[in-house]
Amino acid sequence: MKYVIRLFAIVLLLAGGIALARLSMANHELQRQITQLEAEVGRMPIEDSERVHLVEIESPEVPPEVAARVERVWQFRCYLPPDYGMMRFSGDGRVAEEGLYFQGGSSSGSGSPSPEAIHQLMTVSFQKKGDRLEAFHAFGGSSGTSSWGSFDVDDFDDSWVVQKAVSSSRGPRSFDHETILPLLKIYDPDSAEEKQVAGQPVTTYAGGLFVLCPKSLNAEFDQLKRGETPAGFDPSWVAGVAADE
Repeated sequence: MKYVIRLFAIVLLLAGGIALARLSMANHELQRQITQLEAEVGRMPIEDSERVHLVEIESPEVPPEVAARVERVWQFRCYLPPDYGMMRFSGDGRVAEEGLYFQGGSSSGSGSPSPEAIHQLMTVSFQKKGDRLEAFHAFGGSSGTSSWGSFDVDDFDDSWVVQKAVSSSRGPRSFDHETILPLLKIYDPDSAEEKQVAGQPVTTYAGGLFVLCPKSLNAEFDQLKRGETPAGFDPSWVAGVAADE
């Protein structure tokens, strides 16, 4: 009888182990699906409400009538903490492979700090209009368009290098609220030119930037755009690149 009981116990243990393994595999697959869904719709966990959180939306929703005209589009969901004051910057001209150096035409706008945390959507898209390339950007309730004359409209899509502060393939990122956030840097690697920038030789490219900058670092951002190093500069002031395309 005791052998029957032992055998029964062993069978139960084996069955329990198999069930546990299957449950673990199912949970792993469910987590993978949740992570994929969050990347697609821009959901992100807010573990520290005092930090800025970003996530790239893997498959931006674009109306069919618009999608037919758009060449490329990126969307980023942004969580902005309470009392976060920031400036939006976009422009095209000349950029460097690294850093925030910029020379060219630009536009900027500022947002008033909100006493409550808010979620905003940043959208950047490009379309061809005749012999020129037009960029559209929208953030919160503001938007704008600009003509990007620095790219060859016939093959710009193939030659672009795109640097992003956050990538859907790598998931959300969070940053201290005192961090300059270059969401997108786009440039043509075949347009290299050597320039003297702040007394140093720098290779620049036809391209542009889309940046969110805390108001407290506006002056430092202006210096970095000129290729200058602000007093007491710490590389952590600028978000690093998460991925290149």
